Amino acid sequence: MSAERQPQRLHPLSPLFLAAKVVQAFVVPALLLLVANRGDGGTMWAGVGLLWALLAVFLVAVPPTLTYLIFRYTLADDEIVIRDGLFTRTERHIPYARIQNVDLVQNPLHRAFGVAQVRVETASGGKPEAVIRVLSLEAIEQMRAQVFAGRPASEPGPADESARAGESAADRSTPRPLLPPLPTRELAKLGIISNKGMVVVGALMGLFWQRQWGFDWMDPAEEYVGTAQRWLGVLADRPTVIGSLAAGAALLVLALALLRVFSVGWFIVTLHGFTLTRAGRDLRMDYGWFNKVSRTVPTTRVQALQALESPLHRLFGRQSVTLQTVGGGMGAEMSSQGQSGRKRERQWLAPIIATERVPDLLNEVHASVDLRALDWQPLAPRAWQRLFRVGLAAALVISVPLAVVTGGWALLLTVPLAVWAYANARLTVKHSAYALAQWGLAFRSGWFMRSLTLVRYDKMQTVSTRASPLDRRQGMARVRIDTAGADPPGHTIDIPYLDQAVATDVARRLYDASSRLDFRL
Repeated sequence: MSAERQPQRLHPLSPLFLAAKVVQAFVVPALLLLVANRGDGGTMWAGVGLLWALLAVFLVAVPPTLTYLIFRYTLADDEIVIRDGLFTRTERHIPYARIQNVDLVQNPLHRAFGVAQVRVETASGGKPEAVIRVLSLEAIEQMRAQVFAGRPASEPGPADESARAGESAADRSTPRPLLPPLPTRELAKLGIISNKGMVVVGALMGLFWQRQWGFDWMDPAEEYVGTAQRWLGVLADRPTVIGSLAAGAALLVLALALLRVFSVGWFIVTLHGFTLTRAGRDLRMDYGWFNKVSRTVPTTRVQALQALESPLHRLFGRQSVTLQTVGGGMGAEMSSQGQSGRKRERQWLAPIIATERVPDLLNEVHASVDLRALDWQPLAPRAWQRLFRVGLAAALVISVPLAVVTGGWALLLTVPLAVWAYANARLTVKHSAYALAQWGLAFRSGWFMRSLTLVRYDKMQTVSTRASPLDRRQGMARVRIDTAGADPPGHTIDIPYLDQAVATDVARRLYDASSRLDFRL
């Protein structure tokens, strides 16, 4: 049991920030109430509703004061102890060795008073283990120093320890910049590459067609919206194929333009001034214009690294690099795609970076990783045939029912779809490969949307092979590797279309190498 130290309180301004968060929940409903009841005798009811809202805000703002008076946290020798609760008292012990990330978030009001919100994440996943609102910046730095100093000295993996054995203690503790602040032009490229503005564009397109709401504050914009609608309406009403295609193309171009504009704005605001530094075993990411975020991730907690490359990435000669940890996400603003149930945050290591710099960056995170020295092994030679058959079957599923409904000419679609299936199968197999190294496994996949995933042996939680009936008929199998940070329905690495003997050998070698090391979160 750790030795107790003096309990510490929240910052004296914490009731103000906690109350502001409560008030924020009432602002939108109150505004909607005012707008909905404006005119037609609704002023009185709006006033009554506003009084009730103010009364509710006053009543709900009392708990923040109680939270400030009751909440205590203690930085013990090897754990954080948090005590909270008025009627039901809770006491949480969070060992430093279990803490994945210690992050702080600052909005403009936080920055004005020199305070921040702290989020402590452990391997439990989901939401943070503890959210502390709010502390002074000095108290946060003290907490970070205590947490990182209290971690076991034997935590680094053997490969990184030996690779950095020549560094002095001073070199390890001195922050080293790995990425300078990303300039606005790089964030603009990231916005063009990404589709982050899709939600905003969808909302605007809905507003475009539902402008009959008739709010007065929309009058200046309605003239332009109406002109665009009338122009598109003329094209769409023409009884010609050209008119319909022109209307559809115009809407598509408008949607794509808005998508890129808002995506660029999103990343410029969200990732403004993104910097990456390393001090000893810890990576630190600082970013944000409106909300300042500072994340600290120990390199020993990194479960996997992934480099992503879309066609637009390749056009700009860039890639995006993410890392996977076990802790829960800090919000949905950077959530990754393809999740089921809860959202998991996409944690940027480098939102955008020149392709030639990726190997050096990954080597900075794990000194033993050298992409240039990997011996890549291809998938089974006949893997493309499996993919081609699947694509050809999909082409028939599309064209045959369409031919039944519209006529036999629709069967002609089978030809371009079959050509696409063949090209996709060949290119997918060509660009997919795996490599076994001294430090772990690397797997690259995809030809249109390319990805490279790296997992070290000491992070492999399970190694398995799987063979479907079609796999067994073709003498194939797939190898799957899970880490502690993988989503329940997915796998950190999933290598398909291997010869069965090869898959068995790869799985055995991975298991032997990982079992010789202590598993580390």
